[in-house]
Amino acid sequence: MKYLSGQAMGRFPVWMMRQAGRYLPKYRAIRAKYSFWEMATQPEIAAEVSLLPMEDIPVDAIIFFSDILTMPFGLGLPITMKESVGPITEIPLRTEDQFKIFEGYDPSHHTGFVGEALSLIKKQIPNEMTLLGFAGAPWTVGSYLIEGQSNRNFEQIKSWMHTDPASLASCLQTLGDATVRYLEYQHRSGAHMVQLFDTWIGHMPRKFFENHYSKILDNMFLKLKEKGVPAIYFTKHSSHLTPLFSSLPVSGFSVDELVSLTELDKQFPRNVFFQGNLDPILLLKGTEGQVRLKTRLLVQEARGLQRNVIMNLAHGILPGTPVENARAFVQEARSLWI
Repeated sequence: MKYLSGQAMGRFPVWMMRQAGRYLPKYRAIRAKYSFWEMATQPEIAAEVSLLPMEDIPVDAIIFFSDILTMPFGLGLPITMKESVGPITEIPLRTEDQFKIFEGYDPSHHTGFVGEALSLIKKQIPNEMTLLGFAGAPWTVGSYLIEGQSNRNFEQIKSWMHTDPASLASCLQTLGDATVRYLEYQHRSGAHMVQLFDTWIGHMPRKFFENHYSKILDNMFLKLKEKGVPAIYFTKHSSHLTPLFSSLPVSGFSVDELVSLTELDKQFPRNVFFQGNLDPILLLKGTEGQVRLKTRLLVQEARGLQRNVIMNLAHGILPGTPVENARAFVQEARSLWI
């Protein structure tokens, strides 16, 4: 946070999305004892898992352990996590009336365990370390809730979008308003910064974004800014929308592996920092030497930008990634001066 506020640090900060995940042996040992939701909703366990990377990898930030569907789960929606399948919404939401449940969302009442976990983490990390909160963006969370489970064709949400775009947009706006309350609560509970994950935004047609979704995101990020909550927007494989992302009132933009930082540097305002964008496949399949080389090249590219940059992956670290490669990425990034 000091670096992003303009204080000299001498190097680029570094952390990894999903850094407290299945690639860590200690995570797998804890996961063997508890269900996913037991881990995410018990503050002591969530805090313990969140802090695992600190033991082996010298990251500059901790992102608390949770899921993008934690908020709807806390509201009482029947969401289960199935191994190798992902989240399943047992009763999909496919009407405006069903989405009205989010109007009654109260962060401290429905997801108080999140605030408790963040408070516990904050007490256990050094003062100079950044604590990140996060949530899923309306389109991505809505996709899971409407489809019922991961669906590569996005049949239900796209059908709704084509037949009644205004109705779908209204539901996503309601979801977005609840998400802002959730992120503000995380900030009050100790998160210095938050990230909004829009993993499936690449499946949204440009027309729907222009006519409906951009207004929802604008409203969300403006409300967060008014509350003093720095926010990063994460997208994935959505280059057809990138020119439109550049006008969003975000603090930071997370860059995927399909574009270069240099390429995007000309499109975004200078006050927006970039985050990214080493390909997680390299950490999964590459050698330690290859990881270090690519990290040096990424740092070299970032030095040429007229903006702040956080070293990170293009998206979440993958299961099966050697811990040695994750450590090599972080160590190499920390060793190189700006």
